[in-house]
Amino acid sequence: KERRRYPRLSTQVYYRIEKSQSLRQRVSNISFGGVRIYSDERLEIDQDVELELFFPNGFSGKGTARVVWIKALPPDSGASYDVGLEFLDLSEDMAKELREALKDTT
Repeated sequence: KERRRYPRLSTQVYYRIEKSQSLRQRVSNISFGGVRIYSDERLEIDQDVELELFFPNGFSGKGTARVVWIKALPPDSGASYDVGLEFLDLSEDMAKELREALKDTT
């Protein structure tokens, strides 16, 4: 049984953490509540990060998220960490875009 509060979207959405050396990377999955990413940058639990999200239709928007969990990955995984982020603040435009994208999955 699915216990998640929000449905997850698996699509060609990309992210970039602002004020870091990270390049644009694909998200693992995304919901209205948060996003799962793979990162080479070590983030800390409860750390707030500024994200920019890029959607397949060309829209991009910014928001704030908090690290809720992080798991180190084996060396051959393609990334150093598996990270769960909870959205704290999304721009109105990004929230609207995310709602529209999630409509297609329900």
